[in-house]
Amino acid sequence: MSERVSARLKAKGIAGSTVTLKLKDAGFRIRTRARTLDAPTQLAARIFAAARGLLEREADGTPFRLIGVGVSALAEGADADPADLVDRRAQRTAAAERAVDAVRSRFGSGAVIKGLALDED
Repeated sequence: MSERVSARLKAKGIAGSTVTLKLKDAGFRIRTRARTLDAPTQLAARIFAAARGLLEREADGTPFRLIGVGVSALAEGADADPADLVDRRAQRTAAAERAVDAVRSRFGSGAVIKGLALDED
């Protein structure tokens, strides 16, 4: 879900600084949680990390019938993911994600997939 949100942000040239997690349980009760990032982002890795943190706090054994991830507090894409002088790994992660985006734009969305998404067959 984070990768799809990221792709839509990049395609429209926008970024968001608030990541929202929406959960719906079997009784159709909805839980919505949000986290504001320090800077707007378009990167799937940052969106995923924020959503995972929100989900970990809500994981109480309740089975969910719907899980959604979104981004709000939109800004221009040029303002997205500024360089971090403290965390050099963030720059490498951003460069790697942009390289994957380039491969996908040339060869299709299935050209590169995350290892966690692979089935055993």
